Amino acid sequence: RATTATLLRKPLSADRAVQIALLNNRGLQAAYNELAIAEARAVEGSLPPNPAISLSRIAGSVEIEIERKIVANVLALATLPMRSEIAATRFRQAQAIALAETLRVAADARRAFYRAVAAHEVASFLTRAQGSARTSAEFAARLGETGAMSKLDQAREQAFHAELTAQLASARQRAASAREALVRSMGLWGDDLGFRIAGTLPRLPKHPQTLPGVEVEAVRRHVDLQVERLELDALAKSYGLTQATRFINVLDAGFVSKTTR
Repeated sequence: RATTATLLRKPLSADRAVQIALLNNRGLQAAYNELAIAEARAVEGSLPPNPAISLSRIAGSVEIEIERKIVANVLALATLPMRSEIAATRFRQAQAIALAETLRVAADARRAFYRAVAAHEVASFLTRAQGSARTSAEFAARLGETGAMSKLDQAREQAFHAELTAQLASARQRAASAREALVRSMGLWGDDLGFRIAGTLPRLPKHPQTLPGVEVEAVRRHVDLQVERLELDALAKSYGLTQATRFINVLDAGFVSKTTR
Protein backbone atom coordinates (compact mmCIF):
# COMPACT_ATOMS: atom_id res chain seq x y z
CA ARG A 1 0.00 0.00 0.00
CA ALA A 2 2.82 2.40 0.88
CA THR A 3 4.64 1.60 -2.36
CA THR A 4 1.47 2.19 -4.39
CA ALA A 5 0.89 5.56 -2.72
CA THR A 6 4.50 6.58 -3.43
CA LEU A 7 4.23 5.62 -7.09
CA LEU A 8 0.98 7.54 -7.53
CA ARG A 9 2.51 10.80 -6.29
CA LYS A 10 4.55 11.09 -9.51
CA PRO A 11 3.19 11.35 -13.06
CA LEU A 12 2.20 7.86 -14.09
CA SER A 13 4.39 6.10 -16.67
CA ALA A 14 3.96 2.72 -18.31
CA ASP A 15 6.45 1.02 -15.96
CA ARG A 16 4.80 2.55 -12.90
CA ALA A 17 1.37 1.44 -14.12
CA VAL A 18 2.63 -2.13 -14.51
CA GLN A 19 4.26 -2.07 -11.07
CA ILE A 20 1.08 -0.79 -9.41
CA ALA A 21 -0.99 -3.43 -11.20
CA LEU A 22 1.34 -6.22 -10.06
CA LEU A 23 1.27 -4.95 -6.46
CA ASN A 24 -2.38 -4.01 -6.20
CA ASN A 25 -4.40 -6.28 -8.52
CA ARG A 26 -6.79 -8.43 -6.46
CA GLY A 27 -7.16 -11.06 -9.18
CA LEU A 28 -3.40 -11.57 -9.29
CA GLN A 29 -3.30 -11.91 -5.51
CA ALA A 30 -5.96 -14.61 -5.79
CA ALA A 31 -3.80 -16.44 -8.36
CA TYR A 32 -0.86 -16.37 -5.94
CA ASN A 33 -3.11 -17.73 -3.19
CA GLU A 34 -4.08 -20.57 -5.52
CA LEU A 35 -0.37 -21.21 -6.01
CA ALA A 36 0.09 -21.50 -2.24
CA ILE A 37 -2.78 -24.02 -2.08
CA ALA A 38 -1.21 -26.03 -4.91
CA GLU A 39 2.09 -26.06 -3.03
CA ALA A 40 0.36 -27.42 0.07
CA ARG A 41 -1.24 -30.14 -2.04
CA ALA A 42 2.13 -30.99 -3.57
CA VAL A 43 3.67 -31.35 -0.12
CA GLU A 44 0.73 -33.47 0.98
CA GLY A 45 1.11 -35.73 -2.07
CA SER A 46 4.81 -36.28 -1.39
CA LEU A 47 4.26 -37.52 2.17
CA PRO A 48 3.58 -41.16 3.08
CA PRO A 49 0.04 -42.03 4.22
CA ASN A 50 -0.73 -41.76 7.91
CA PRO A 51 -1.46 -45.04 9.69
CA ALA A 52 -4.79 -45.61 11.39
CA ILE A 53 -4.58 -46.30 15.13
CA SER A 54 -7.51 -47.67 17.12
CA LEU A 55 -8.05 -48.88 20.66
CA SER A 56 -11.21 -50.68 21.78
CA ARG A 57 -12.28 -51.97 25.18
CA ILE A 58 -15.18 -54.35 25.76
CA ALA A 59 -16.17 -55.03 29.37
CA GLY A 60 -18.51 -57.90 30.24
CA SER A 61 -19.78 -59.37 33.47
CA VAL A 62 -16.92 -61.88 33.69
CA GLU A 63 -14.04 -60.68 31.47
CA ILE A 64 -12.58 -57.54 29.84
CA GLU A 65 -11.24 -57.54 26.27
CA ILE A 66 -8.85 -54.84 25.06
CA GLU A 67 -7.83 -54.64 21.38
CA ARG A 68 -5.07 -52.45 19.96
CA LYS A 69 -4.71 -51.98 16.19
CA ILE A 70 -2.30 -50.12 13.86
CA VAL A 71 -3.16 -50.32 10.14
CA ALA A 72 -1.37 -48.68 7.18
CA ASN A 73 -2.36 -48.50 3.51
CA VAL A 74 0.27 -50.56 1.74
CA LEU A 75 -1.05 -49.68 -1.72
CA ALA A 76 -0.79 -45.94 -1.03
CA LEU A 77 2.74 -46.46 0.26
CA ALA A 78 3.71 -48.47 -2.83
CA THR A 79 2.34 -45.83 -5.20
CA LEU A 80 3.88 -42.92 -3.27
CA PRO A 81 6.64 -42.18 -5.85
CA MET A 82 4.15 -41.92 -8.72
CA ARG A 83 1.70 -39.87 -6.69
CA SER A 84 4.54 -37.59 -5.64
CA GLU A 85 5.50 -37.05 -9.30
CA ILE A 86 1.88 -36.21 -10.16
CA ALA A 87 1.70 -33.72 -7.27
CA ALA A 88 4.97 -32.09 -8.37
CA THR A 89 3.66 -31.79 -11.94
CA ARG A 90 0.45 -30.18 -10.68
CA PHE A 91 2.50 -27.71 -8.67
CA ARG A 92 4.59 -26.78 -11.73
CA GLN A 93 1.34 -26.31 -13.62
CA ALA A 94 0.06 -23.98 -10.89
CA GLN A 95 3.33 -22.03 -11.13
CA ALA A 96 2.87 -21.66 -14.89
CA ILE A 97 -0.74 -20.52 -14.39
CA ALA A 98 0.38 -17.89 -11.87
CA LEU A 99 3.09 -16.79 -14.30
CA ALA A 100 0.55 -16.49 -17.12
CA GLU A 101 -1.73 -14.42 -14.89
CA THR A 102 1.20 -12.17 -13.96
CA LEU A 103 2.11 -11.59 -17.59
CA ARG A 104 -1.54 -10.97 -18.49
CA VAL A 105 -1.97 -8.36 -15.74
CA ALA A 106 1.26 -6.61 -16.76
CA ALA A 107 0.35 -6.61 -20.45
CA ASP A 108 -3.20 -5.36 -19.76
CA ALA A 109 -1.88 -2.53 -17.57
CA ARG A 110 0.69 -1.45 -20.16
CA ARG A 111 -1.87 -1.61 -22.97
CA ALA A 112 -4.42 0.35 -20.92
CA PHE A 113 -1.80 3.00 -20.12
CA TYR A 114 -0.88 3.58 -23.76
CA ARG A 115 -4.55 3.72 -24.75
CA ALA A 116 -5.29 6.23 -21.99
CA VAL A 117 -2.37 8.46 -23.01
CA ALA A 118 -3.33 8.23 -26.70
CA ALA A 119 -6.97 9.08 -25.95
CA HIS A 120 -5.86 12.04 -23.83
CA GLU A 121 -3.59 13.31 -26.61
CA VAL A 122 -6.40 13.05 -29.18
CA ALA A 123 -8.75 14.94 -26.87
CA SER A 124 -6.13 17.65 -26.29
CA PHE A 125 -5.50 18.02 -30.02
CA LEU A 126 -9.23 18.29 -30.77
CA THR A 127 -9.61 20.84 -27.97
CA ARG A 128 -7.04 23.10 -29.64
CA ALA A 129 -8.56 22.48 -33.06
CA GLN A 130 -12.06 23.22 -31.78
CA GLY A 131 -10.84 26.49 -30.26
CA SER A 132 -9.29 27.50 -33.58
CA ALA A 133 -12.45 26.52 -35.45
CA ARG A 134 -14.59 28.58 -33.04
CA THR A 135 -12.37 31.61 -33.60
CA SER A 136 -12.52 31.06 -37.35
CA ALA A 137 -16.33 30.79 -37.27
CA GLU A 138 -16.65 34.01 -35.27
CA PHE A 139 -14.28 35.79 -37.65
CA ALA A 140 -16.28 34.50 -40.62
CA ALA A 141 -19.50 35.82 -39.06
CA ARG A 142 -17.99 39.27 -38.67
CA LEU A 143 -16.70 39.23 -42.23
CA GLY A 144 -20.20 38.24 -43.35
CA GLU A 145 -21.61 41.29 -41.60
CA THR A 146 -19.31 43.48 -43.68
CA GLY A 147 -20.13 41.57 -46.87
CA ALA A 148 -16.56 40.29 -47.31
CA MET A 149 -17.62 36.61 -47.00
CA SER A 150 -20.53 34.84 -48.61
CA LYS A 151 -23.26 33.01 -46.73
CA LEU A 152 -22.00 29.68 -48.09
CA ASP A 153 -18.47 30.18 -46.72
CA GLN A 154 -19.90 31.25 -43.37
CA ALA A 155 -22.02 28.09 -43.27
CA ARG A 156 -18.97 25.97 -44.04
CA GLU A 157 -17.04 27.50 -41.14
CA GLN A 158 -19.99 26.96 -38.82
CA ALA A 159 -20.37 23.33 -39.97
CA PHE A 160 -16.65 22.69 -39.48
CA HIS A 161 -16.86 24.11 -35.96
CA ALA A 162 -19.91 21.97 -35.16
CA GLU A 163 -18.21 18.84 -36.51
CA LEU A 164 -15.09 19.43 -34.39
CA THR A 165 -17.28 20.02 -31.34
CA ALA A 166 -18.97 16.65 -31.84
CA GLN A 167 -15.61 14.93 -32.39
CA LEU A 168 -14.26 16.55 -29.22
CA ALA A 169 -17.20 15.27 -27.17
CA SER A 170 -16.63 11.74 -28.47
CA ALA A 171 -12.87 11.99 -27.84
CA ARG A 172 -13.44 13.12 -24.24
CA GLN A 173 -15.79 10.21 -23.69
CA ARG A 174 -13.21 7.76 -25.09
CA ALA A 175 -10.51 9.35 -22.89
CA ALA A 176 -12.69 8.89 -19.80
CA SER A 177 -13.38 5.26 -20.74
CA ALA A 178 -9.68 4.61 -21.35
CA ARG A 179 -8.79 6.11 -17.98
CA GLU A 180 -11.41 3.92 -16.27
CA ALA A 181 -9.92 0.85 -17.98
CA LEU A 182 -6.48 1.88 -16.68
CA VAL A 183 -7.90 2.31 -13.18
CA ARG A 184 -9.44 -1.19 -13.29
CA SER A 185 -6.24 -2.77 -14.57
CA MET A 186 -4.27 -1.25 -11.68
CA GLY A 187 -6.91 -2.13 -9.08
CA LEU A 188 -7.30 1.44 -7.78
CA TRP A 189 -10.28 3.05 -6.09
CA GLY A 190 -11.19 5.79 -3.65
CA ASP A 191 -8.59 8.48 -3.03
CA ASP A 192 -6.13 6.87 -5.47
CA LEU A 193 -8.07 8.00 -8.54
CA GLY A 194 -6.51 11.47 -8.65
CA PHE A 195 -3.27 10.36 -10.28
CA ARG A 196 -1.70 12.19 -13.22
CA ILE A 197 -0.70 10.49 -16.47
CA ALA A 198 2.47 11.27 -18.41
CA GLY A 199 1.85 13.74 -21.21
CA THR A 200 2.85 12.08 -24.48
CA LEU A 201 3.46 8.67 -25.95
CA PRO A 202 7.04 7.54 -26.59
CA ARG A 203 8.43 7.96 -30.06
CA LEU A 204 8.24 5.15 -32.55
CA PRO A 205 11.48 3.29 -33.33
CA LYS A 206 13.38 4.55 -36.34
CA HIS A 207 13.69 1.10 -37.89
CA PRO A 208 11.31 -1.87 -37.72
CA GLN A 209 12.44 -4.67 -35.43
CA THR A 210 12.85 -8.16 -36.85
CA LEU A 211 12.41 -11.33 -34.80
CA PRO A 212 13.76 -14.37 -36.65
CA GLY A 213 12.09 -17.62 -35.69
CA VAL A 214 9.34 -15.87 -33.75
CA GLU A 215 6.82 -18.65 -34.46
CA VAL A 216 9.15 -21.32 -33.07
CA GLU A 217 9.89 -19.26 -29.97
CA ALA A 218 6.19 -18.57 -29.42
CA VAL A 219 5.34 -22.27 -29.52
CA ARG A 220 8.30 -23.22 -27.32
CA ARG A 221 7.98 -20.51 -24.67
CA HIS A 222 4.27 -19.61 -24.63
CA VAL A 223 3.04 -20.02 -21.07
CA ASP A 224 -0.42 -21.30 -22.00
CA LEU A 225 1.14 -24.08 -24.07
CA GLN A 226 3.42 -24.96 -21.16
CA VAL A 227 0.36 -25.27 -18.92
CA GLU A 228 -1.30 -27.60 -21.40
CA ARG A 229 1.87 -29.72 -21.70
CA LEU A 230 2.01 -30.10 -17.93
CA GLU A 231 -1.69 -31.02 -17.93
CA LEU A 232 -1.03 -33.77 -20.47
CA ASP A 233 1.94 -35.00 -18.42
CA ALA A 234 -0.13 -35.13 -15.23
CA LEU A 235 -3.00 -36.90 -17.00
CA ALA A 236 -0.64 -39.49 -18.47
CA LYS A 237 0.82 -40.23 -15.05
CA SER A 238 -2.66 -40.36 -13.50
CA TYR A 239 -3.84 -42.84 -16.15
CA GLY A 240 -0.73 -44.94 -15.53
CA LEU A 241 -1.50 -45.01 -11.82
CA THR A 242 -5.11 -45.96 -12.53
CA GLN A 243 -3.98 -48.71 -14.89
CA ALA A 244 -1.64 -50.12 -12.25
CA THR A 245 -4.26 -50.10 -9.48
CA ARG A 246 -7.50 -50.83 -11.32
CA PHE A 247 -7.92 -54.33 -9.85
CA ILE A 248 -6.81 -53.58 -6.27
CA ASN A 249 -7.76 -50.26 -4.74
CA VAL A 250 -7.51 -51.17 -1.02
CA LEU A 251 -4.59 -53.07 0.48
CA ASP A 252 -4.02 -52.57 4.19
CA ALA A 253 -1.53 -54.18 6.54
CA GLY A 254 -0.91 -53.69 10.21
CA PHE A 255 -0.52 -55.04 13.72
CA VAL A 256 -3.33 -56.20 15.97
CA SER A 257 -2.94 -57.06 19.65
CA LYS A 258 -5.75 -58.41 21.84
CA THR A 259 -5.71 -58.92 25.62
CA THR A 260 -8.44 -60.73 27.55
CA ARG A 261 -8.72 -60.70 31.31
